[in-house]
Amino acid sequence: MEGLELLDFRNYEQAVVELGEGPTLVMGRNAQGKTSLLEAVFCLSGLPSPRGPDQSLVRRGAERALLHGRVRRGERSVELDLEIREGKRRALINKTPVRSARSLTEVMVAVFFGPDELSLIKGSPEGRRRFLDELVVELRPGRGSLRREWDRVLRQKNALLRSAPRRGSEKTLKTLDVWDEALIKAGATLTGARLECLALLLPAARKRYGEIASEGRLDLSYQSAWLPQEVGDQAVSSGGVEESELRCHLELAISQARPRELERGTTLAGPQRDDVSVGVSSSQGRAVMDARTFGSQGEQRTAALALKAGEFDMVTEAMGEQPILLLDDVFSELDPLRRRWLGEAVAGMDQTIVTSAEPGAVEALGATAVLEVVDGSVRRV
Repeated sequence: MEGLELLDFRNYEQAVVELGEGPTLVMGRNAQGKTSLLEAVFCLSGLPSPRGPDQSLVRRGAERALLHGRVRRGERSVELDLEIREGKRRALINKTPVRSARSLTEVMVAVFFGPDELSLIKGSPEGRRRFLDELVVELRPGRGSLRREWDRVLRQKNALLRSAPRRGSEKTLKTLDVWDEALIKAGATLTGARLECLALLLPAARKRYGEIASEGRLDLSYQSAWLPQEVGDQAVSSGGVEESELRCHLELAISQARPRELERGTTLAGPQRDDVSVGVSSSQGRAVMDARTFGSQGEQRTAALALKAGEFDMVTEAMGEQPILLLDDVFSELDPLRRRWLGEAVAGMDQTIVTSAEPGAVEALGATAVLEVVDGSVRRV
């Protein structure tokens, strides 16, 4: 990214930022707008903010937020624009409206890592599902509709279940058959994309974990109540599974769950309840254990860092060029060993933007440019 402009975004009334290659360090005290600068770059990549809903992105008292970016693609410069108004997004590429803000992902991809990313290991399954679903879109922007279609069908079926009598009338059961058919199709497609993505992520994240943890090992597995574990494991190890097989398993699970779904008024079978299990061992020969339950704080941080570094490597491989790496105040969260590893890794990346209030961050990062943020204003130091 060559440049960034913000208007009424978070605490920024207006700001213009020139960016260059290599590591850029963004410094400033807390609550000045450092993280919001990274957030703006991430939003211009077409993905939801990692910090909150779109309604929270518009500066208080303003009607909308505007973001403008210039991105170098080969020999040409591409302009990206994003308007956020009343929780809705409108995007332009080279001043031409595009169908969805997700289309921006076709031009620019960014990987965000901040202190909250530890929730990838310690947090709820929803966070890990969202991480995986966003990876699906980063790898293939055309798949941005998969999660939206699943959510749409799931909402419709749940609305029907809430209003249906517990035993189900003949009319209700016939309508449920229609929604179940749509649910099976959408759920199998989404799950297939997740498994394919997880198969690509595992070797990259495992390699990064070994580098950081000195020969430690990381494992990832897809956890689902409706998909046999051996099918998920085989898909992750081999790179995928036939969608027809996924449909068969989901159809059986939905059929068996129908009496309980009518009783409870909600959908019980499907990928909305799935999870990703993260396993770690600190050295060769030790058994792999569940990082969320048994991992130390250091192992959990290493696993989260390896997942995000693996995401960076995976996207680089798929795109043929590196995404922008956004690191939000991560140096203060890492011990000296992991901090040194991260500084060395960042030095070899095309463009990295790092926020920090640490006095030694410039040296640790080897920054080529330093920006200072004070109360929503940015200047080059």
